[in-house]
Amino acid sequence: MAERILRVKWEGTYGTPHETAPKRIDIFVDKNGDYFAKFIRLSDYQGRIATRIEVDSDEIDEMFGTLSTLSIPACPIPNIGCDGGYTELEVGGYTGLSHFRWWSVPPDGWEVLDEIAGKIINKVDSL
Repeated sequence: MAERILRVKWEGTYGTPHETAPKRIDIFVDKNGDYFAKFIRLSDYQGRIATRIEVDSDEIDEMFGTLSTLSIPACPIPNIGCDGGYTELEVGGYTGLSHFRWWSVPPDGWEVLDEIAGKIINKVDSL
């Protein structure tokens, strides 16, 4: 059985229904310690394709190394904006979970969370 250890979700607030639809990438670790990502992508005909890819363990270990030493404000000063979108990052699994959500650009002190979410999104977008 695999355990989900990271989740990135994001959605736009401006554009076509496809552009504003929520998107999600889940990263799991299996019983052998191997990492993989699961997500839904669209075919050329807008059909939904469930996709699973192996993820480099060094990349995930580096992300968790960064997250484990991070000190951020729990209640950040909110950013105000008209356009943009939400990004969410969930870290952890059964033994503990942290959930972060921000609008458009990350609040002061949360920039590393945005960088990690961006790395995961770019990994999938590059396929």
